[in-house]
Amino acid sequence: MQEMEINHKLANKTSRKELLISLFICTYLFYLIAWLSPENETRKRIIEPINTAWLFFGLDQNWRLFSPEIKDINFHTLAILTFEDGSKKIWELPRMKRLDFWQRFKDEKFRKWSIDSLPWPDYKEFHPDFAVYVGKKFYNPTNKPVSLSLQLFWIDIPDPEKHFTKVENLPEHTRMNNVFFYRFKEGDLQ
Repeated sequence: MQEMEINHKLANKTSRKELLISLFICTYLFYLIAWLSPENETRKRIIEPINTAWLFFGLDQNWRLFSPEIKDINFHTLAILTFEDGSKKIWELPRMKRLDFWQRFKDEKFRKWSIDSLPWPDYKEFHPDFAVYVGKKFYNPTNKPVSLSLQLFWIDIPDPEKHFTKVENLPEHTRMNNVFFYRFKEGDLQ
């Protein structure tokens, strides 16, 4: 009789434990499906209360690997470094179509970061570090860098539905935005 009661208590503990684990898994799947669903008001109301914790534990996911937001512009970036004497140095970040095969292979990761990440608002926390990197790269103790600006040159991609355009015939990047401006502070270039 006692053995039966002990088994019954163990079964209750196990079933409670299984119930809690199942509840946790179902809750996680519910929020995961909500997180991955299209942006709308219902999704926002569901996600908002758990957003901070969700991001803190690294549970955020997206489909960018399989379906990135396709850009509708062609663009490239330039860093303009200004020195104490007023002279400027223009540094063009890697543009794949201007590089040979070996250079493309060698510079691809840097290009991915400098083109796909650096000029966009989601990555603005990297702007000061990028400016310091470029300032140190071209540092001259007799004519020190004083500021850096990152420029984004771009042009709309012609609609392929209306008229197909070969890559070599795409228009030049004639529009420009100043992505950020950074004035070097004491100690930045040490």
